[in-house]
Amino acid sequence: MPALRLLGLVIIGGLVTIGVIADQRERTIEELPSPVVVTASDSRTGTWFCAGGSGAVGAATIGLEVVNAGIDDATVDVQVVQADTADEQRAEVVVPAASRVAVNLPQLAPEATWLGAIVESDNPNVVVEQTFDGLSGTDRAPCATTTSTALFAADGATRLLAEGESMTVLLMNPFQDDAIADVRFDADVGPDSISAIVVPARRVVAIDITEEVTVAARVHTSIEVTAGRLVGNRLQVRNGTSVRGLAVTPLVQDGAVLSVVPVIATGLGLFDRIHVTNPSEEAAEVDLEIVTDGSVTLDPIELTIRAGRTVVVDVAAESRLAALPEFSVVARSLTGQPVAVAVERRVELGGDLVAGTAAMGALDAAASEWIIASDGNVSEVIAVNPLTDVSASVELWRVGVEGETLLSSIELAPGRRQALVTPDLDARDILRVRATSPVVVGRASAGFTSRQMLGGVIADGVVLLDQLD
Repeated sequence: MPALRLLGLVIIGGLVTIGVIADQRERTIEELPSPVVVTASDSRTGTWFCAGGSGAVGAATIGLEVVNAGIDDATVDVQVVQADTADEQRAEVVVPAASRVAVNLPQLAPEATWLGAIVESDNPNVVVEQTFDGLSGTDRAPCATTTSTALFAADGATRLLAEGESMTVLLMNPFQDDAIADVRFDADVGPDSISAIVVPARRVVAIDITEEVTVAARVHTSIEVTAGRLVGNRLQVRNGTSVRGLAVTPLVQDGAVLSVVPVIATGLGLFDRIHVTNPSEEAAEVDLEIVTDGSVTLDPIELTIRAGRTVVVDVAAESRLAALPEFSVVARSLTGQPVAVAVERRVELGGDLVAGTAAMGALDAAASEWIIASDGNVSEVIAVNPLTDVSASVELWRVGVEGETLLSSIELAPGRRQALVTPDLDARDILRVRATSPVVVGRASAGFTSRQMLGGVIADGVVLLDQLD
């Protein structure tokens, strides 16, 4: 193992990550507590790839939050991956049982302009998420456990001067050999592409889409990795007169024949748009099946998507959805080609609404157990039953040092979705969702300065949705 460079980074105890703290009030890196350094361990059972964000000065300063939902302490190794250098900077920390540890990556690499991380753990109950803090807002996104040769950013905008919109795609190569990628853009101002981008071994590469595809109200990005494997994030900044927010979304990997968007809304001031990209060389027929609690049954939204193109469904423009304040969507490719699906939420300024933007990619797997790290602003936890013939008993538990406490339980009928009651949550709560059959779990939150949409993190009993069909 390379020599460890143990620098100040870890905040242990009753603290939340930098991005979450910023959702409550402004706080600078200098205010963070002193580091706690622990001894190294060679035991590893899980690896998380955190594609990253900006350094201490940037549009989306990145932090990590390592969540231990188990009953035993966990040791994690954090290795910083930078854009500017391949020098290794690592630190190891202990995450106590039923606790969360914040990791300030810019303190490990204070000169880095862009950086991500590889996190290895000795405990299967550990999950890792990224937090982001920028002048336009905050956001949160899960780290990935896999890499891919096909990556998709299903939405974005680059009207910098007119609307304050800028978009960056980060590609991280966690392996020891260089990777090469071709990038294709499908935008309302026309197609474009970049060939043979080299992502060096153990490095991050930032692609400024605002420079590549200028003045685009809509730009979708497809990345084909011709050598190696990558993981990535999309950073979308909106700083206009009507919408202001930061949305950081992991790039959709590979696409799927069947995937689920758990949280979609049609409420006043909320503008959700569903993006479906067909990366194949043939047209795809895709149904967006509307999943409700059973009170309403609607026919699917039928799409025909040309090869290499993206179709956008403006939820607010679908009059038949107006009676549904919330619902979920199952995206089903009828012709068998994998498609990449994501949802983008825009909240206009005004009234009592929490302004901002949020986004998430569709989930292509279900599981019998999920872990959720509350940020204190979680407004709902949604469970979706993708099975058409089996009901699921679903329970929501709070994890604590003295054990687990049952918060709520529901019976979820086949092909339905339902919210789990989340009483009295605070910014330090760790939640578990357990089900008697595989379900898909998503969550939404609204803080003082931002909104978030993201899935839970699978803990056990994972199965690809394609295998359930």
